[in-house]
Amino acid sequence: MFRLETQTPLAAGPEGFPRRAGQAYLPGAALREALLTAALAYAIQRDEAFAAEMRRMAQHAFKGSAGELAAAMVAALLERQPELEALAPADVPLPETVRRRVLVLDTVAAGAPKELELELFEGRAVVPDPLRPELETWLATATHGFQSALARVEATLLVPLLPETEPLYRRLAARERSGSFWPLRVGYWTPDPEGARFLAFTDLVAAERALERRFRTRPFPRWVVYDPKSRRTLGWLTLEKEG
Repeated sequence: MFRLETQTPLAAGPEGFPRRAGQAYLPGAALREALLTAALAYAIQRDEAFAAEMRRMAQHAFKGSAGELAAAMVAALLERQPELEALAPADVPLPETVRRRVLVLDTVAAGAPKELELELFEGRAVVPDPLRPELETWLATATHGFQSALARVEATLLVPLLPETEPLYRRLAARERSGSFWPLRVGYWTPDPEGARFLAFTDLVAAERALERRFRTRPFPRWVVYDPKSRRTLGWLTLEKEG
């Protein structure tokens, strides 16, 4: 078994968490998406041939929308590493949730944030074995690297606007360097449908420009959901093996 522990509030979406027999749960598909997003970034980082294929898709080869490009990149990852198809986390029952007003921050243009009310979860929950043993080490490296990169980019954009968020990113950086666990970014932390699937293109100028020119998107999502009460952005959590 694994333990899920939130580092910041977790949301499933504007409509709240789905329910079964009255109990809220986090869909296993949300964990699978987070794991595959981290795995995609890691594969692009460590395999130059795969990275070149992804750059070609972004720069000229792929015809379609940004969402379709993100899906095609994940499909290419699964073709490259079919063992990742085994990632099929079960739904995770959540003990208790709250509703709270949050802000949707624009990381590109200055202006008043959007407001909405979300159902949030903070705490711990039990996750039935989401990872096969043969994938644990590879995914630990992938998820740690992805958290580090995502937190670094997000801090660069948000801390100047909201200095009170700086302790969060400092804690994430410290946690990234210690312990045996899988850090993830899960759920509705951005309304941008592609999430952080393009994060590996952050410092690749030609790919970044192609994303903007061809798909009207960027490596880091434009919008980020922020909880004023906790002074933290949403969706940061860890999985840790019990026993």
